[in-house]
Amino acid sequence: MTRTEGREGHSAVEDFDVAIVGARCAGASLAVLLAARGLSVVVVDKSAGIGFTLSSNILQADSLSFLRRVGAMDRLRAAGATTMSHIDMRLEDFHCHEELPQAPGDAGGAACIRREILDSALVDTAAAAGAEIRLGTKVVGLIEENGRVAGVRVVRGERETQLRARLVVGADGRNSWVADACNARRYHVLHGERSYYWTYFQGADLGTHPTFVFHRWGDRHMLGGPADNGLYILGVSPQQHERDRFREDLDASVRAHVEHCPPIAEALADAERATKIYGVRRFFGYFREAAGPGWVLLGDAGHFKDPAGGRGIGDAFHQAEHLAPRIERALTRSGGEIDRVTREFVRWRDRTYAEYYGLAADLGVAGPIAAVVPQTVRRMHAKGRIDDLLNLLSHRSSVLDVLSPARVLHATGGLLRHSPGRRKAVIAEMASLVSTEIGRRRAMRRPVHQSGPVRPPVQPDLPEAELSR
Repeated sequence: MTRTEGREGHSAVEDFDVAIVGARCAGASLAVLLAARGLSVVVVDKSAGIGFTLSSNILQADSLSFLRRVGAMDRLRAAGATTMSHIDMRLEDFHCHEELPQAPGDAGGAACIRREILDSALVDTAAAAGAEIRLGTKVVGLIEENGRVAGVRVVRGERETQLRARLVVGADGRNSWVADACNARRYHVLHGERSYYWTYFQGADLGTHPTFVFHRWGDRHMLGGPADNGLYILGVSPQQHERDRFREDLDASVRAHVEHCPPIAEALADAERATKIYGVRRFFGYFREAAGPGWVLLGDAGHFKDPAGGRGIGDAFHQAEHLAPRIERALTRSGGEIDRVTREFVRWRDRTYAEYYGLAADLGVAGPIAAVVPQTVRRMHAKGRIDDLLNLLSHRSSVLDVLSPARVLHATGGLLRHSPGRRKAVIAEMASLVSTEIGRRRAMRRPVHQSGPVRPPVQPDLPEAELSR
């Protein structure tokens, strides 16, 4: 990094290889990887400190492995983070309790780490690796030269600085300033059908084996499990007919749901709620045009999916780890190599996440999930292949390999044999699934771009995502 006072007007000017807008999990994780590779990196965020942000805070085994590799796991454990080793899973009438699969070098099967703890550890890790961290710094403009982005103008206090960079990364979330400034259009937009609420309890019975509870049956969806610092996360997605009741008496509605899920009810029998109840509704999923001359989008800035899959944090790490070595190689070469690399990154992202995008939407559908899904999972469990399904949570299995056409057809045949009275319903459901999948693939091949706001961005049910004290 070089610094020049008074160049180009009265602004101070600093030069970096990469300027990252957003110091949360996406931006901070990329900064760790780039700084460790010897690149000069600056990370700016308008927030003066790393505090609460709207998130389910769930991490899978691949995310924990990433945190171990970049050197953040020790910081997280010192800050009170713990991991989970088992899963209690229900899909309609299928129910199992299994050990979460782990690969060599993993740091745990899953975890719930609140973002004020996770993101702070990543920021500290990035700073230790050599990245410049500028909190309380607002981006007020792009620097453009010869048709490409060449940095950002920022203000801290009353002082404006030009941060010139060979690449600007927008890692500033769903309402990305960088995406708007670069006119990045959304495509393959899917409107969410559910609303989600979560909170934390203290004094829960965490059990002998720390267990992640994931139950999806009828029109209900619940999750729970040990979180950091002895807390226990509870996640609830109400049935459609309960939405008005939730708005009228949120605390009572959440507690009523607990009674319908025995493992969570047992864990919380003597516990007390320790935080507000947070929630999200009226959201939509999307892909964004995510690269152009001198800029690229990372994490939720470029892609967001239904929270039912709990993969926002994991996807940010996954993308950062894919992009970082390619940025390093590109910036050691001349010409337009960096623009080619970022375009290739976007094509990789779209190919990689298309099937998981559809899976999250299927989990987040209003009403029951398709009957063929629990039937397929039941057959996999009976054959000792349940780890294939559980590895979907860590993106270590492919959706199309796990829920393959052959497995789905076998499961459909089983439903037809054992439920002859539902023959028409099963056939209609299968036809709908096939039609939906064909439509999704067609949409990804020929995306329809949308400019401007699609709907109001992800909205909490009450201001500031604080629903109940």
